[in-house]
Amino acid sequence: MAIKYKKIKQTVKDKNGDEKAIYYARSCKRNIVSLDQIAERIAGYTTLSRGEVHGVLYALADTIPQYLLDNESVELGDLGILSLHLSSQSEEKEEDVTWRSIKELKVQFRASKRIKKQLKNASFKLVK
Repeated sequence: MAIKYKKIKQTVKDKNGDEKAIYYARSCKRNIVSLDQIAERIAGYTTLSRGEVHGVLYALADTIPQYLLDNESVELGDLGILSLHLSSQSEEKEEDVTWRSIKELKVQFRASKRIKKQLKNASFKLVK
């Protein structure tokens, strides 16, 4: 199946302050796949029931934040690695950097080599 994308126009200023249009591709038309759908598909590949798979996935969703909050990265085998990343405002003095400087906490996912290899074969389709 092809990855659907659309063309996006953005106006930017060049070095002289003149506005010009630039265009880029953005993925679109993404559907959300539910945990139930994932459990159903995994159950079809294994000897586990949909309910058993569903229970394991819910337990995983409950367990991952506990490790992340303990400042651990979570390696999920051939899926990849989840880790916490934060962004903060800059301070003029080192001693002014405190927990109050932190503005955002994000979970970052780094796909495994196996997943990256599979994605290299992606095809694309323009959506109007």
